[in-house]
Amino acid sequence: MSLTQFDITGNQVSDDETGEVFRQGDPRRSVIRYRQGGSELFIHTRINMALLRQAASRPILLLKPVSRTDELTARDKLLTPEGSQRNYTFLENLCEALADAACPACYLAEQHGDGRRDFYFVTEDIDGFSRIAQAGAQDLTLPLTIEQHSLTQLAPLILVTEAIGELGLDIAPDARLQTRRFEFWGADTSLEKLRAKLEARGYRLVSLEKALRELRMSKQVAIDGPGFAAVLMDIVPLARALGCSYRGTETIEGGEQFYLTRPLPARYAAAAQPGVLGRIFGKRTPRG
Repeated sequence: MSLTQFDITGNQVSDDETGEVFRQGDPRRSVIRYRQGGSELFIHTRINMALLRQAASRPILLLKPVSRTDELTARDKLLTPEGSQRNYTFLENLCEALADAACPACYLAEQHGDGRRDFYFVTEDIDGFSRIAQAGAQDLTLPLTIEQHSLTQLAPLILVTEAIGELGLDIAPDARLQTRRFEFWGADTSLEKLRAKLEARGYRLVSLEKALRELRMSKQVAIDGPGFAAVLMDIVPLARALGCSYRGTETIEGGEQFYLTRPLPARYAAAAQPGVLGRIFGKRTPRG
């Protein structure tokens, strides 16, 4: 399958007059990644598993535009509104130029931090893509560096973690343990109970927003397929038992599947383990 089978941006297209949707856009997710010093990177990623399966065997290009010093805030070196607008103008112009040239390429994700907004694309034509991207950057007087990577290398950074296992990506041994943030909804008292249970499991409090009824915890966990599945099979049923729901940020299908009004998907149910009677009579009792 060629990348031309996929929309470059994956955005929703509708008729402005009737409101009828002709093409449903791909889901997007915002995730947090932690660097060694504890600082955060903000990732916005496109979730289209068919596209990602194609991307797994193709080069991924990282576009790193360099903003002017007057487009960065003085205190924390974040992009100003004007700097952000110029970055997005570059992205929009690039996608239009790629479409006009019929260049087989698709936007995958973007990264915010360090005074830049970087973009990730998969392509079948590295040279053609690079020429188009550099020409667009020159039109905006925007210095641009392009790096080539593989999806396996980038997966811990730009994919929702569950997708790593779904795609069967072989993450390097030194990258298989990483800090992830887990978010939950619930009533105040329920979230406090969940916080205590998670802290006993080694999770660290990030924040408890009572007005939003949201708890955020973090922990260094295994991000390979089996390892992360085990994490979810532990915390998802735990949250539900306490009247809370996992927001599903790091899952492919997202948070709606964890609503308390819905049955818990079987893949996240706690694994059963034998009790005393089970060992005697061959029965199994749920893990407590």
